[in-house]
Amino acid sequence: MSPTPLKLLLAVLTAFGFLTGCGGKHSNTMFPSVEISQLSSTKELAAYEGGKVTGAEFNRFLAVEGFLNPDAPLNDTSYRKELLRQLVMQKILISHLKTSDKVQKQVEDMWKQIKRSYNEDTRKQGYEVLNIRSSDVTNQLTNQFKLEEYFRKQITSDELTAYYKRIENDLTRVSFTQLAFSTLHDAAAAAAELQKGTSLQDVQKKYADVQTVSKIENADNLKLSSLSPSFIDVLKKQHIGESSKPIKMGKVYYILILKQKDKKTESEVKEEMMKELVLNHINRYIQDELPRFHVTFSLR
Repeated sequence: MSPTPLKLLLAVLTAFGFLTGCGGKHSNTMFPSVEISQLSSTKELAAYEGGKVTGAEFNRFLAVEGFLNPDAPLNDTSYRKELLRQLVMQKILISHLKTSDKVQKQVEDMWKQIKRSYNEDTRKQGYEVLNIRSSDVTNQLTNQFKLEEYFRKQITSDELTAYYKRIENDLTRVSFTQLAFSTLHDAAAAAAELQKGTSLQDVQKKYADVQTVSKIENADNLKLSSLSPSFIDVLKKQHIGESSKPIKMGKVYYILILKQKDKKTESEVKEEMMKELVLNHINRYIQDELPRFHVTFSLR
């Protein structure tokens, strides 16, 4: 299956994923070749108000992607079409963007990462197989970081906070003890005992005699979002050591005793959220703004 459009929109982030994951210099990297039969230098692959994308431009764009991400399916039609949309967007926006000191520093840092991942022979092999030069890589990295900087500036603090609230259940891990009862009467009685301060061990002993507690389980370090909505609502409000009122699910009544709750703060995940929101903004730009430039594509 081809990668989804959203994951293709910022190639440099894909490159970060590959390169930063490398433990050392690679001498056996297999770079993908680019099938250029339909990418001649004279062919117009896309046209828009104010410009066009030629086959030669797109071929170079694909080749640099293959250098940064050797696993990229460069000859996959769906993959190419999405990257062509990205290149059109890039050409429209880049002409209005300056290269900041921050972008220059990011490009320099990326080259350091590339050189840590690819030794000199591997880099030369990549240039030869893909028919590119190091300057092509530098230019593309510069353009990608300029785009990232542009879209990052569109993201407000309110947008970050709203996004954090949407994903906070994914950022929260909980550990709890779960008691299951077959009747509401027994569950309510046990809950009342626990809320008065009776220990879990004593409650367990008391109800074990009449076998009303059908199950006692410990759930450790679970992502809050992986639980049922009923459990999420209770655990979000609970404090450590608190026991819940009975929660009905199907024919079973549960009591939850919260043991641990760890939630990442907004500042801890700010950079991760920024990257996701940049991708969202790029996706929206391609979906909503590109049509205004009356873009036509001839890539088949």
